[in-house]
Amino acid sequence: MQRLRNIVALACLGNYAWSIPMQLNLKQRANECFYETLEEGEAVTMSVFILSGSELKATARLEGPIAPASVEDPGELYRLEQKFTAHNALMSVNEMVDFEHMNESEDEEEMSSDDEEPIDPDDPDAVERKRLKRQKQREKFLEVKRQKERRRIAQHKRILKEGEPVVYTARAPEAGWYRACVEATWNQVIAEFEMRKQSRLGAVDQDGHVITWELKEMLEEDGELEKDTAAQEGIKEEDFQSTREKVKELRRLLNEIQGMQQKERRRLAMHAETNEHSHSRMVLSSLLETLLFMGVTGYQVYTIRTWFSGAPALGR
Repeated sequence: MQRLRNIVALACLGNYAWSIPMQLNLKQRANECFYETLEEGEAVTMSVFILSGSELKATARLEGPIAPASVEDPGELYRLEQKFTAHNALMSVNEMVDFEHMNESEDEEEMSSDDEEPIDPDDPDAVERKRLKRQKQREKFLEVKRQKERRRIAQHKRILKEGEPVVYTARAPEAGWYRACVEATWNQVIAEFEMRKQSRLGAVDQDGHVITWELKEMLEEDGELEKDTAAQEGIKEEDFQSTREKVKELRRLLNEIQGMQQKERRRLAMHAETNEHSHSRMVLSSLLETLLFMGVTGYQVYTIRTWFSGAPALGR
């Protein structure tokens, strides 16, 4: 019944439901879904950012079609959704989003073992072959070191982009109803979630993702400015052109500032959560180490007392 109420509520909200990312409070194993009708080949983008939780991890899904595009009744959509199975769907995307460990370095690549045959000590070229083998091992070690440095640089660039949500875009294989869901797979989380479709927002960006509502509004306002003329405003053409360009530039700058503020807010929230989690893990680790030390100490005291209490018997 909860899923049916969600479908009805989203149907009533209409366009407003997709105007901003919605903040969802998800209990463990719970999920929330957004629904949209897509045309064949239409791009759809889902965006998710985990704001808080005991672990900043969740699962995002993009699936469909769950029903024909002609379905308008929420009850019928709910009934068809219950029959839908993701494993044989035309579109079934399942992505694990993890903001908890994005600052941790990637695992180091292990050096692959040599497949070369062992060197025969009686081989007249044994000394030269050993030298070549050592040189090859050194080159391999340096290559692994270079790979680590490249990963470190890539990691640094990724950290600089913190505050951005995880974004995934796909194109509908056929027309119909599709759903984008976020699930608190491991624990309770608060997530910002958004589903954007190309026909509603009108364009995709250079990375292939459907543009945001903020960018759409800016482009529409720029279009309205282009329709305006100097004659309508009663000013000179050169003054009008200069003013219009400055207004556009000011609007772009304002849009960038708002985007940076949102990213900074997310980044600070994520850092606060991860720092708190690291502190909790450190406290728990210290507590376990203390308990282990006390246990070992107690066992040693018990062993020594037992040994001394049995000493007279050993001396007889």
